[in-house]
Amino acid sequence: MNLRKYIFEQYNKFTLAECKEEKDQLRSEIKEILAEHSNLDSNCYQILGLIEYESDDWKKNIQCSIKNFKKAIELDETNVLAQLYLAHCYHDLHQLELALENYTKVDKQKLKKFQVWRYTKLIEQIGYCKYKLGNKNIGEKHFEEVLELHKKLPETEKAFPSELLECLPENHWIAIEMKKITPYIES
Repeated sequence: MNLRKYIFEQYNKFTLAECKEEKDQLRSEIKEILAEHSNLDSNCYQILGLIEYESDDWKKNIQCSIKNFKKAIELDETNVLAQLYLAHCYHDLHQLELALENYTKVDKQKLKKFQVWRYTKLIEQIGYCKYKLGNKNIGEKHFEEVLELHKKLPETEKAFPSELLECLPENHWIAIEMKKITPYIES
């Protein structure tokens, strides 16, 4: 059995599962299989982090996610998803300095090649952190970049600009323009 291939297959089933019981069963199975192996690679630790992060009890499990994402990065500093999700953990904990520090470590070009919507969201999240940490002008520059990307992207490649809309007043020109080009945003 190719462990990595099997774990990725199980993780794909996990992400597609709609029923909580099925997700919980797959999470347990993945953890049990990986616990049996001592030589886990970066991707295995990334998946361990993700299955805890993507749980109903993510707040309870977030320190475990952080530990696993850090281990994934320690084993492969180019693991862009582990880098990104480590930053997401700190963002979710409202530790914006740590979130920003980790968002800026993400290889943007590699992420852009992987999934442009994730790249766009990363730029927005950096803008959010900057804005909330008092660097409003720099945050707005990031939000402007997100707007320009949204103008060019097909609808299927766009991520909802929640952080941008949370930060900016409704009458800010970027928010107004974003609402014009994003039909699913209520005015």
